[in-house]
Amino acid sequence: MEGLKNILRDEFNKRPAGIDMLDSLWTASVLLPLVMKEDGPHILFEVRAKDLKRQPGEICFPGGKHECKDESYKVTCIRETCEELGLEPEDIEILGEQDSLVTFRGPIIHIFVGIIKHPERIKASKSEVDEIFTVPLRFFMETEPRIGLVNLIDEPIEDYPYELVPERYVGQRKLGAYKVYFYEYEDRVIWGLTARFIYAFLQRHKQNLLNLKGGIL
Repeated sequence: MEGLKNILRDEFNKRPAGIDMLDSLWTASVLLPLVMKEDGPHILFEVRAKDLKRQPGEICFPGGKHECKDESYKVTCIRETCEELGLEPEDIEILGEQDSLVTFRGPIIHIFVGIIKHPERIKASKSEVDEIFTVPLRFFMETEPRIGLVNLIDEPIEDYPYELVPERYVGQRKLGAYKVYFYEYEDRVIWGLTARFIYAFLQRHKQNLLNLKGGIL
C-alpha cells in the first residue's frame, strides 16, 4: 500500500488539478478590447472574413485557440490579437481576466479585458478580418440585451449500449436550455458568445463603473 500511495502522491504533485479533457475539449482565449474615443470608451469588434471556414462574416472579439507554445492563456490572447489586428504586444494593456466559460460544445474560453492603446496602428489581417468597428461602452450599459432560449437534448447515437442502462435513461431526454444574448446596434447584431462576454463583463463591473468619480462616459 505504501508503494501505491507514493506513486499516486508523486503523480498528483506533478501537476495541479485541471479540467477533464477526455471529450476532446479545447481551450481558447479572447480579448474584450476597449479603445478611447472623444465621446468616451468604446468596445472594439471584428467582422470575420467571409471566406473563413468557421463562422464567416460573424461579429466577434479578437482571439483564438490556445497553442502548446503559449506560456499562458494571456499570452494566447495577446498573440491572437496581434495577429488579427496587426499590433505589437506593447500596444495592448491587459487589465484582468474575466471568469472562464466552459461551453456545452467544447471550447473552454478564457476572457481577458484590455485596452488597445494605439488603435490608429491597427492593420487588420485581410485573411481573417473583413472590417473592424467600435460601439460606445455607454450603449451596452444603457441597453438590456434580448435573450433567446435554446434547448439542450441528450440523444444517444445508434450504437449506444441501451442494454447496460436503466430503462429511464433510454431515448431522448431534454436537459434544459441555455441563454443566447443579442444586442442590436444601428445596423449590426452582436449576439452569441460575443454578446455573452459583454453581458458577463457588465454584470461584474457595471455598478463600479457607474460609481466611478467623474464618470467614464
